[in-house]
Amino acid sequence: MSTEQNNQEVMYIQEAADGGAVVDLPPSIPSPEATQNESVDPVEADEDDAAAEAAEIQANGFVDPEAQAIREAKRLKRRSRKDYHRSVQAEKDAKLAMLEQQNRQLLERVQVVERKALGQDLARIDKRIGDEQGSIIYAKQKIKEAAETGNGDLMVSAQELLAESTRNYENLVNQKRRFTTPPPQQQEAPDPMVTRHSQRWIAKNNWYNPRGQDRDSKIALVEDQQLVSEGYDPSSQDYWVELDKRLQKVLPHRYTDDMDENPARTQRPRNFVTGSGREQASSLEGRNTITLSPEKVKAMKDAGMWEDPVKRAKMIKRYALEAKNSNT
Repeated sequence: MSTEQNNQEVMYIQEAADGGAVVDLPPSIPSPEATQNESVDPVEADEDDAAAEAAEIQANGFVDPEAQAIREAKRLKRRSRKDYHRSVQAEKDAKLAMLEQQNRQLLERVQVVERKALGQDLARIDKRIGDEQGSIIYAKQKIKEAAETGNGDLMVSAQELLAESTRNYENLVNQKRRFTTPPPQQQEAPDPMVTRHSQRWIAKNNWYNPRGQDRDSKIALVEDQQLVSEGYDPSSQDYWVELDKRLQKVLPHRYTDDMDENPARTQRPRNFVTGSGREQASSLEGRNTITLSPEKVKAMKDAGMWEDPVKRAKMIKRYALEAKNSNT
C-alpha cells in the first residue's frame, strides 16, 4: 500500500498480485467507475420512481405531469441502455461460442492427425522390435553352434551380434514406452480473470479470511463452494454478484450500516460489483476509486513515472478523466 500526496490531495494505491492497482482518488477527481444512471439498477430505480409518485400524491393529491414525464424519459433511457448492453453482451457471447467451437474442431482434427502419425510410428517400432528379437534368437543359436563345434571365430561374431541386437531391442522398447506413456499431469495455471475478481472482492471485504479461520469466513467459503457446485463460473461477473446477494442474506452485518429512517426498505450491499466488471465506489463508505490494469501500471513503470510521485499522480488523474469521459 502506498500513499500519493499532491497539493494536499491524497491517493491511496493498493498494488494487486496480477500487476494492476486500485487507487482511492481524492474528492477533486470525479469518480470514473460510477456515472449517473449507469450504476443504477433499473428495477431499484423504478421502485424509487414509484415511491416519488406516491409521495407526490400524498402531498399534493396528484402527480406532477412534468415530473412524471421526466421520470418516464429517464426510465426509457435506463431500459434502452440495459437492452443495448444486453444485446452487445449477447453478440460477444455468440462470437465467443463460435470461436470456441472452431477451436474444438481444429483440436479434434489435430488429434486425429497425431493419432494417425503415432500409430504409424508404433507400427514401425513394433516391426523393428520383432526384427531384433529374431536377431537375438539367431545369435543365441550361433553361440550354441560355436560351442558345439569349437569354432572360436563364430563364437566371437555371434556374441557381438547378440550384444548389439539386445542393445537395439532395449532401446526400441524404451522408445515405444515413451510414445505410449501419457505425460505427467501438469497443474493448471490459475485463471487470471478469477484471480482478478477474487482480489477485488477480498479487497472490498476485508473481514474475509481466505483460510476460513472465523465463523463469517467459513460461511463465505461454504457459499462459494455451493455456487461452484451449482455451475456458476468464478471468472464471470454473475458469480460474484450472486455471492454478494447470498452473503447479504446470511451475513447482513457485513453488508449494511445502521438502518435508515425507513426500516422496511432493505439497505443495498455496501460492496457491489457492477456488470461491467469494475469496482463501484461505495456511497456508504465514500470511496472514489479507479482500477488500473496491469498494462497501464507496467507502462507507467517503463516510462519511469511510477516511482515519481508527481508524475504518477498526474498520470492517474489523466486515466481517471479518460475513464470518466468514456463512460459519459
